[in-house]
Amino acid sequence: MSLVCHNWSEGFYSPSVCKAFRFDLTDSQLSKDTCPVMEFVRKCSSMFRHVEINCNFSMKKRLLTTWCRHFIEFLQILTSNSQLLSVNFQNLVFCFGPCFWICVDTPTYKNTCRAIAEFLGSQRHLKRAEFHYCSFGFNEGVEVLRKLTEHSRESLTHLVLEDFVRWKSLDREQDSNCLRHLPKLAILSSLTTLETDYSLIFENMVASHSNDIQAIKSCQKRVLSKIILKYCDDPMEIEDFRGLKSTDWRFLKILCPDLQVDLSIITDSATRRKVEFFIVPNMPITRLFYINDTFDDGIEIAVLFDHLLACKTNVHLVTLHLVWMLPIQHLSSTFIPFLQACKKLKCLELFIIPPTNGIDLLMKSWLENRPESLEKVIIDISCIRDEEDYPSLMNFTAEYVSLLKLAGLNIRVDLHI
Repeated sequence: MSLVCHNWSEGFYSPSVCKAFRFDLTDSQLSKDTCPVMEFVRKCSSMFRHVEINCNFSMKKRLLTTWCRHFIEFLQILTSNSQLLSVNFQNLVFCFGPCFWICVDTPTYKNTCRAIAEFLGSQRHLKRAEFHYCSFGFNEGVEVLRKLTEHSRESLTHLVLEDFVRWKSLDREQDSNCLRHLPKLAILSSLTTLETDYSLIFENMVASHSNDIQAIKSCQKRVLSKIILKYCDDPMEIEDFRGLKSTDWRFLKILCPDLQVDLSIITDSATRRKVEFFIVPNMPITRLFYINDTFDDGIEIAVLFDHLLACKTNVHLVTLHLVWMLPIQHLSSTFIPFLQACKKLKCLELFIIPPTNGIDLLMKSWLENRPESLEKVIIDISCIRDEEDYPSLMNFTAEYVSLLKLAGLNIRVDLHI
């Protein structure tokens, strides 16, 4: 029996078992005098290749302090013993605040950020780094990125910055000094995918390339092929941003010839200024996820489409996901010419409210002259208040759906009272 236990123990600590590790301490583990997880880390950290860190426990001051102590020790062990291929930080916002009723004190916060930066600076083979809901202070976030790229700039292929830094009003002098230390996209020679919120950090990683066009043209081309860019109204305000210009995207396309942009905009105030701020010429948007989540006054959808055409977004667009909670008065005459101009559009997902005048003409147009590239359509109509309209709407959409499916279009129409 002892031999069996010995063999099991040997297998448990083998590289195949220890390759991936999740640092996710529970309340019970944090309440003990000695943490068994840390014992395991001390023994096996040299075999770790993929690490996920999650701050997810009862938010009690005593447990929070203990978690930070173990977390700092964990990072110090990794700094000394491990060379990872991927690291994923999740939910450090619960530790750092300040939007929660409890968070660590300033010295602990500074020590934790320093340990994260030193750990990242020790890594030389990272291929993937993800930060989800970490809420670093601005200066600490810049330092974390600087240390991340110190030795992994040539190996890093995938970078995620989701709620990476906590939102703050722009201090131009202070932030200008700090941003000098921010890594530029050009130094990340192996990066293929960048997923990020629209932020001052993102702006400066991109805009810094537009200073010298001759230098850009002579620079070795980069393999960056996908930027997944997200903007949400709350808590961001565009007044604090510089805004990326058409020339910024032009130079970035020269540097990264295969670049595609996946853009998500979630707003409760659809204004012309906001549309023109985020969507500019030379921006190769292949997927647009646009949520206008307001029932109040705003721009008409025709204004959005006209701007997309003016920027030649239609040349690149493959997927359009559109949530429009304002009435669309001329649905068919607005959509038909725009969709015909989108020569690469494969997927249309449309979420609208009544009135639906013209929806029949739109679907009829697809029977007669469907855009050649269009393969999939989802139409979702909600808030149908007139119960007399519902049966007729259901009947004619069902008829068109059946005919369009026979014609080869993958289409679904959902109706909600």
